[in-house]
Amino acid sequence: MRILWVSANMLGLKLLEEIFHLVSDDLTIMTLAENSRTIMYDRIETAEWYKFGSIVIEVDRISDSIEKIQKINPDLIIMCGWRQVVSRELLNLPKFGWVGFHPTLLPRGRGPAPIINSILEGWNKSGVTMFYLSDGLDDGDIIGQESFIISDTDHAMDVYEKVINVGKKLVRKYVPLLLKGRAPRNKQDESKATFFKKPKLKDNQINFNHDSLENIYRKIRALSKPYRGAFVKVGGDKLIIWNAARGEVNDHGRKQ
Repeated sequence: MRILWVSANMLGLKLLEEIFHLVSDDLTIMTLAENSRTIMYDRIETAEWYKFGSIVIEVDRISDSIEKIQKINPDLIIMCGWRQVVSRELLNLPKFGWVGFHPTLLPRGRGPAPIINSILEGWNKSGVTMFYLSDGLDDGDIIGQESFIISDTDHAMDVYEKVINVGKKLVRKYVPLLLKGRAPRNKQDESKATFFKKPKLKDNQINFNHDSLENIYRKIRALSKPYRGAFVKVGGDKLIIWNAARGEVNDHGRKQ
């Protein structure tokens, strides 16, 4: 089976490392070119993909790459870590479809920035969904899911590492079934769907007159590395706060 692996971030790299031995014979990798206009905060160096020894195609926008994909003629496309929209024309190219990963337990938490938003909203449980892409918003049929706990001390990278760990479980379990044409396919329950809003960069600023202490704490955790960080304005300077911890109440009732 000819497979095209589409990714430009650490999650996609780690998942491919996990199952490369299964797909290496007929694998092509598509990633973002160094000069791509698409911004990915968890992006890795393009050179990382060449270590697999497979054909690597660098693109600016996947929408401009239809002819390249047609030339590869993949049976299956697996996408993990890609911020560009996949058109219906592209979705129809591989006969076994497109498979993607979303760092929530769909249909809950559809939409952008799932790691950031799950912390901002105070979730204590999330996971990763492996699913077939459609032309809707994260509403394709589910292949499988794995869950994890979000601690109230977890920062973005802590959650990201949990996403990687359960993502590895998913690819180990379901990629062999995909290769045999026996992977599950379960419809999402639309009545349970919830949606995330797209964060704006201006929202990274901490507003002490508006944000509650809890919201400030969540914001710092959610926007820490690999993202741009929550910040405060000090005079004309911007101070980024990468880490935060809850204070403990002492014997006098004051937080330390």
